[in-house]
Amino acid sequence: MRTFRHVLFGSLLAAALVLAGFGSAQRQFLSIGGGFVGGTFNVFASGMGDYLSQQFPNLNITVEGSAGSAENIRRMQAGEMEMAVAFAGDAFLAYNAQAEFADGPYDDIRAVGFLYGAVSQLVTLQGSNIRTFEDLAGKRIALGSAGSGTHLSIERLLRQAGIFDQITPVFVAGQAASDQLKDGQIDAYHALLGVPNATLVDTTTARNAHVISTLDAATESGFFDTYPFYSPFTIAGGTYRNVDDDVHTWRDAGIWIVSADMSDDMVYDMTKAIYDQSGLDHMLRVTNVAREMGLENALSGIALPLHPGAARYWEEVGLEIPEVARP
Repeated sequence: MRTFRHVLFGSLLAAALVLAGFGSAQRQFLSIGGGFVGGTFNVFASGMGDYLSQQFPNLNITVEGSAGSAENIRRMQAGEMEMAVAFAGDAFLAYNAQAEFADGPYDDIRAVGFLYGAVSQLVTLQGSNIRTFEDLAGKRIALGSAGSGTHLSIERLLRQAGIFDQITPVFVAGQAASDQLKDGQIDAYHALLGVPNATLVDTTTARNAHVISTLDAATESGFFDTYPFYSPFTIAGGTYRNVDDDVHTWRDAGIWIVSADMSDDMVYDMTKAIYDQSGLDHMLRVTNVAREMGLENALSGIALPLHPGAARYWEEVGLEIPEVARP
């Protein structure tokens, strides 16, 4: 259900921006949900927030730190944020009141576009006796920040494969997870991030590490049948120091979501700014993980309605909107 704050926000913003866009509007303050410091979510949220603030002088965007995807979705529904980075899988489940979001529906979120492929990366040290997914049983595994997309995604696979009750879960992410692995406090950690990413670079630079292939476990357990928004992915050997073999795993998609109550003109202008060539060049300077952004992948993984302003832009540049993503 939309909050009074959202309705008031949408009405005032629509009146202020009208067809003139941002140029003649009074200063507007928006927030965008990122993730933990140094994580891919925060990098994208900061990059987009900075660029949009530069392009539209009357727009001031604050990047909000959070535990990640699930928290961003919940805070958006509560009216605490206007925009966020989220995982496509979490957005789908939340919008449809499924799994961890069964208390929904979270019907105030709308999609804008694809940002990057969020790849499941399960890391241990070469000196450990963990070589396969099944070897996680009996071990201390850092799943990610509690309630984050990183945590929820690997818990789904662990439960699907029937070994969640056999591990000791630890809820840390990013640099903290890397530090705990290097110090021997945990046996492995999970990251759902772009490739390459700073967390794994830190681990593999400081220690001889092993990135576990999990694709077989996902395929054999029926993971992709239960969660069709995930797809297979291969991390090429050599991506990380001393990880010479290909790693066969799976990925979600990091997407940009906004409140349903934001004005169509505003979302159209922001979508155009980020996804035209200048915006894409900016995002690529921010992070090379943004290399997948653009027309080819614009709607990849999106299985909830687009915001009408975003849909207008994608149709304008020649994309056909899939039925599942139609506003």
